[in-house]
Amino acid sequence: MLNLNLRDLSDMRVTTFQASLATLCTLPSDRRVRSAHTIGRIACLLLVCLLDIDAAAQYIMQGRVVDAANKEALVGAVIRLGTGGATADLDGNFEFNYTPNGNDTIYINHISYEGARIPLAQWPTYQGTVALRMLPAMWNVVVVSAGKFEQKIGEVTVSMEVLSEDLVRDKNAITADEAVQQAPGVHIIDGEPQIRSGSGYSFGAGSRVQILVDDLPVLSGDAGRPSWGSLPIENLSQIEIIKGASSVLYGSSALSGVINMRTAYPADTARTVFTLFHGMYSDPEEDSAKYWTGTPMRSGLSFLHSQKFGAWDVVLGGSYLGDDGHLGPIKEEGQSFEKGYNPFTADRYYATSRGRLNANIRRRSKRVEGLSYGINTNWGMSNSLATLLWENVNDGLYSAYDGSATRTKQLIGTVDPFIQYFNSKGGKHTLRSRWQSLDNDNDNDQGNFSDVYYGEYQYQQNWDSLGLTHFTTTVGVVRIHTDARGQLFSGGNTNGRNQADNTSAYLQLDKKFGKRLHASAGVRYEQFAINEETSSKPVFRAGINYQLAKATYIRSSYGQGYRFPSIAEKFIVTGVGAINIFSNPELRPETSSNVEIGLKQGFKLGSFMGYLDLAAFEQQFDQFVEFTFGQWTKPVFAPGVPLQEALQKSFGFKSVNTGQARIRGAEITIMGEGKWKKMKVQALAGYTYTLPISLTPNYAYGENQGSPPTDINYLNTSSDTTNHLLKYRMQHLVRADIGVQASKWNAGVSMRYNSHMQNIDNAFQELEDMIPALFNPGINTWRQEHTDGDYVIDVRVGYTFLAKHRVALVINNLLNRTYAIRPLAIEEPRVSVLQYTLSF
Repeated sequence: MLNLNLRDLSDMRVTTFQASLATLCTLPSDRRVRSAHTIGRIACLLLVCLLDIDAAAQYIMQGRVVDAANKEALVGAVIRLGTGGATADLDGNFEFNYTPNGNDTIYINHISYEGARIPLAQWPTYQGTVALRMLPAMWNVVVVSAGKFEQKIGEVTVSMEVLSEDLVRDKNAITADEAVQQAPGVHIIDGEPQIRSGSGYSFGAGSRVQILVDDLPVLSGDAGRPSWGSLPIENLSQIEIIKGASSVLYGSSALSGVINMRTAYPADTARTVFTLFHGMYSDPEEDSAKYWTGTPMRSGLSFLHSQKFGAWDVVLGGSYLGDDGHLGPIKEEGQSFEKGYNPFTADRYYATSRGRLNANIRRRSKRVEGLSYGINTNWGMSNSLATLLWENVNDGLYSAYDGSATRTKQLIGTVDPFIQYFNSKGGKHTLRSRWQSLDNDNDNDQGNFSDVYYGEYQYQQNWDSLGLTHFTTTVGVVRIHTDARGQLFSGGNTNGRNQADNTSAYLQLDKKFGKRLHASAGVRYEQFAINEETSSKPVFRAGINYQLAKATYIRSSYGQGYRFPSIAEKFIVTGVGAINIFSNPELRPETSSNVEIGLKQGFKLGSFMGYLDLAAFEQQFDQFVEFTFGQWTKPVFAPGVPLQEALQKSFGFKSVNTGQARIRGAEITIMGEGKWKKMKVQALAGYTYTLPISLTPNYAYGENQGSPPTDINYLNTSSDTTNHLLKYRMQHLVRADIGVQASKWNAGVSMRYNSHMQNIDNAFQELEDMIPALFNPGINTWRQEHTDGDYVIDVRVGYTFLAKHRVALVINNLLNRTYAIRPLAIEEPRVSVLQYTLSF
């Protein structure tokens, strides 16, 4: 709609002024002089009026931006005309006033689509709606996590990986960590994510990788550990992984990176998906390892319904899993180990039964354009029997060491109210909150319970519509309060009750200079408090990305990290079999700095397009926290207590500050998509090399309480000090996945390789010699026989029929290899799963 009344009025007054001048010229000379003064005054007044009218002449531009293929609204499209502009709202609509400046072209852009340039004279032919065409898939990988707004992956200043919904679905990933471990540079140890060797083994306490769902943290408030099974994987859009320090935007736990699960809101077309699966575990590779009869099984189901009801967006989902686990049944005197499969019990080591329901509800306000609000909630219950240590390497690899199994009945839930407002000038206000409740009822009388209260306000401004193009500012404040209870965290005279608070504020600036240079910079200030201890620190980051050619990007970044210890690291007190865990109330925060340079090269080979990414990186830590074995207490010799048992109780693990450490490395990844003959092909592969070393191997971070006492340091606690490699790291990681689709068929193969873990705690090996009667799992024998690393191959094939139905066969660990990522914890043998999916 265009309003021309003021312009017409302006033209009329110009005509009147011209007529007055003509009349002046016909008057006698004496009257012309007097009249000239009068008309001069009138002319000045008219000129001022004309200038005011032109300056105030406002045109109204309004319309809608949609996807050319499916007519879905394109939220966030930027529209510019003259001096005016706007950002499309949640329904794709826009409206703004503008003043002409001689440029009569409308510019409409969206990060995932080809832009449009429309001459103003042609606008009526569009009838108020502009349809944009999506860019080719590999040039259209869009991420949010790098800057908390949409960016093309080639233009971000940090290393990132993206796992698609298709890959997660095709692999029949039951939990998000099963999918994440396929990403280059990432592996999971006992549920703990590690990126580029940034972490070792920590007994599930404290994470250097922040786990998010739609930018909200999901790590537990007491231990800083993710509950992977509680995450809503059935509503996945994609998984984004940032590699390197990300504390500026995501806080303390993002010391080494971020894993962000992005879920989807409903499209204009309703969507319903039901999935059923059933599978079985193969017998172990070694016949002697099987001490039971029968076959362990797993089965499950999931559902998703996503639909718009007028202004309401509703997503409902849920899942159930019954899993025997890959280990043997519980060893009890006289037990025959012939129990049949029951998906509702957990009667074997590593067995799980788990159910979950979630709902996302959002309303788009009709009264206030750009306003939306809603609530998300997710609740799950589970019964599991986890074990920390295998029994022995002969016939007990798939059994649990005496006392090392723990049954946990868990209830976990989140309630997330939110409000979001987009204004027409590219501004976005977001207010998010969360209540997360965790109840772990353990059978060893050491349950733990926590409530986390999270609140964040964020304002983001895209300045394009205001004339400052390609500039985005993000500012926010965060407040987190944790209330944790339980005897598990009773160290340091806390009586099991601990309070933690985190207050922070952050600012990030992202700007594109010209057509090639992208720059970002940010700062965050955080203050932590656990009980009565407080600490605070600012952290900074900066990065640039320069487009050397059409599909060639070079990037460099620097980021600082700061991590305050979790409640569990400071106050945990427990024992698992022959292994004790000690508290350390004096544990201090750790800091890091991360530097990276990278090159991303786009390529096109026939119809196959993709990216090749090369990166070199270094991360350096101070006050580095490691979970380390030592003799932390003096043995208590009492009448009737065997000497070996008294000694055993003085040994165990504790989280300690170990001085300085450094990780250097390089990584190459490739991601692509295209067609070969009549098949669609997708590929993701990568190789990561790291050199994680201690810079202070002689630093004494404790004292062995023997006689006489001796220092505890890296050198005397490591099994292999060659090159001063950090413990529980694998220097070489290879990840690869290729999928093909032809007509109604699809197939794929995945491969993962982890090199040998060169260095572990020497005490594991020494204890077998010192107290074999109490601790003799055969770790020395295992490590001597397994020095070449481990590789695992998974395959999948699927068929779609009658448009809505799909069946698939997924086989993980196809070669049925016996392997362990972490010493004393055997991984799954071959698992074959048949999957059925109904989508409509």
